[in-house]
Formats: sequence, structure tokens, C-alpha cells
Amino acid sequence: MARSLGVSLADAYPQVAAMWLQERNGGLTPEKATPKMQVAVWWRCTAGHEWQENISNRTAMPKWKNGDVAACRECVGHRVSYTYPECGHTAMVTPEAAAKKRGRCWKCQQAWWQANEKRLKAELSAAAKAAAGRAAELLDAIPVAADVPAPLLTEWRWWAAKYVQGAIAAEEIMGKDGERDRVLARVTAAAATLLPTKETAGRAAAAEGVLRLVDQAHWAEGWLYQLTGRLPRPVPADDLENIAFLLGEVLADWAQGAAQAVAENRGNGHPAPTTAEITRSLTRAVLSMTDDEVFAPIAPYTRTYRELRVPVVPAGKSRYGRLDAVIWTPGIPDIVVEIDSAPNAASAQKLAFARDAGAHPLWVRFGSGGIEKIDGVTVLDIRDAVRGVCEAGSGGGTT
Repeated sequence: MARSLGVSLADAYPQVAAMWLQERNGGLTPEKATPKMQVAVWWRCTAGHEWQENISNRTAMPKWKNGDVAACRECVGHRVSYTYPECGHTAMVTPEAAAKKRGRCWKCQQAWWQANEKRLKAELSAAAKAAAGRAAELLDAIPVAADVPAPLLTEWRWWAAKYVQGAIAAEEIMGKDGERDRVLARVTAAAATLLPTKETAGRAAAAEGVLRLVDQAHWAEGWLYQLTGRLPRPVPADDLENIAFLLGEVLADWAQGAAQAVAENRGNGHPAPTTAEITRSLTRAVLSMTDDEVFAPIAPYTRTYRELRVPVVPAGKSRYGRLDAVIWTPGIPDIVVEIDSAPNAASAQKLAFARDAGAHPLWVRFGSGGIEKIDGVTVLDIRDAVRGVCEAGSGGGTT
């Protein structure tokens, strides 16, 4: 049967038109409507189910209709009628959604959340803190392979405890039955595959430079070195000097622009930048190094990262450290940068590890204190440049 735009719904799909609920559809009739109209009208099936739906949807043929264009969702079990007990609204939902027995429809739940958000967050936070002991007991019962390094196990417990405590709070405060079991299944599965394989680390190092472990981004090349103990080809001194020179130019440009901005800000009554603000600004400048024309041929393939975890535990800590900046490009050593305002033993540890893993390790230093020399690590001393930035306008120093 022809189904052109000029053919009415009654002529093209008489079996669909037979379900037309005329008393609720005003002056529009199946004889006036066309099969592809984007108009919502009311329908009633032979079993008495009533619903509102676009005409174009009724004439479509999705899989759930099993070849019957006039099929009713409720009759075939694709949708069931569910009345939310707390708000009283009724909707057609999937059987799986109905089985969850939610108390409110989506709109009412959103309105309730907006009205109770502040109180609920406080209650959830308090309940999660109170559940710390119970969460620890649950995590103690989860088996973990004996070869998992202690710091990685610490990372997992920190990550898992956050979710288990939240799940306990969600059950108690929001009535989310089964949330604890669902989360325990997730953290148990993560515990079974905590330690990455050499193959996984190798693929991550080659693909994008990042390895995901318990929801944390790790430096893939560092883990590959940790797992294999391989001795990578050392980075030639000339290459390291060239990278340091390029970064030095980038930071010189940063200092000039930052000094001008600080002078303007001080003229408007703003205080000198803090050490934390300078560090963040320097990190952005370092990561912008790939904008230089030297990187132009490989820029589309280059990735820049901040705060990647590295399998090094700084002295006095129990969790892995993080790298301030990593620049990854396929086929060449990664550029690893640490930025410090004062001598930092943790940075020295991380940079020495990065050197041993075959990266370009660069240490950007500003602020006070002496500068430690580490074989194979280039130090960029920008103390004078940063001092000039902080003094721009009216004098002073870093805070």
C-alpha cells in the first residue's frame, strides 16, 4: 500500500487508526492525520490500555512490536504501568525499572532533591563517616593477591572505602536497598585485578601514556619500568638540553606576561600572587609547551597530563606520589616535569625514577632554598624570573 505524505493514517495504517481515542484527541481524526506526523495523540488498545504517543512512533516498526505495527507496549510486556507510591504519578516503564520500586517519578525526585539537597548531603556525609569501621571490616574480608605492592593496596583501600561508606549511607539515608552489595561486588572485582600486567602497562604506554588503576590516572611508562625492571636507553644529554632550552623559552614568555598581569592587578588593588597560584600558573605554562612550532609535526598526537600518579612512595608517605606535568608523544621519551618553590625530597625521588624509566626529567625551581643537583635531571632555575613577577608593580615576594 502506498504511504506517501498525502495518504491519511486511516488509509495507510487502518489497524493503528482503530486504536485512535477520538474523545481525547479533539478535532484531529485518523482521516486528517498522516502517518509521519510529529503530533502526540491518545490511543486505546483492545485491552483498554490508554496512553499518549506521537503518530510517527505508532507507525514505526521497532523490534519489540514483533512485526505488529499496532502492538501495545503494555500488552506485549515491553512497558508496564507503574504508580510511584510517594508522588502518586503513573507512568509506563520497563519491567526492570518497575522492579526497582522507586518512590517518586523522575520530575518529583528532582524537585524533592532540590528542596532537600543541603540537608541530605549533610546526613549522607555524617552517615558515611560513621560507617568507616563497618566499611573497613567488609574490606578486610575481600581477598587480595599476595604480590600486590603495599602502596597499591593502600590506594585500593582508600578508593574502596569511599564507595563502601557511601553505599552504606545511601541505604540508611535514602533507602537504596542493595547498594552495599552492588558496590562490594565492584570493589571486589577491582581487588582481583589490582596489579597491572606488563602487557597492559605496555599497551597503555604506547597508546596514550596513561594507565587507569582504581579510578586513578597513573603514568604508564613508569609502571612499565616498575613491572619489567628493564633498563631503557638513556636520553641523550643533547636531547635533554634541547627540551630544557625550549621549556626555558616558554617560561621566559610566561614570566613576561605574568609580570604585566600582576602589575595591572596590583594597580587595581589585588595582592601579590601566592606560591600556590604561581605553581598552578607555571604548570599551565609547562603544559602549553606543545604549542611551540617545534612540536607542530607531532602536536596532533601529543598528550599533556597533570597529576599523574607514579609508582614511587615519597619518604614518610603511604600512597604513591604524583607528577606535576607529563608530556607524552608516541615513539619518543616522555617529558616529566616537577615544579617546586623550595627543596623537595619527594620531587627528587620522582624525578630520579622518571630518569631511570627513560623519560626527560626536568625540575623547575622558584622561590627560596638551595638547588639540588641530580645526575640525568635538568634543573631550570627561574627564581629571578618569578621574583620579578611578584615584584611587578610595587615590590614584594612570594608568600
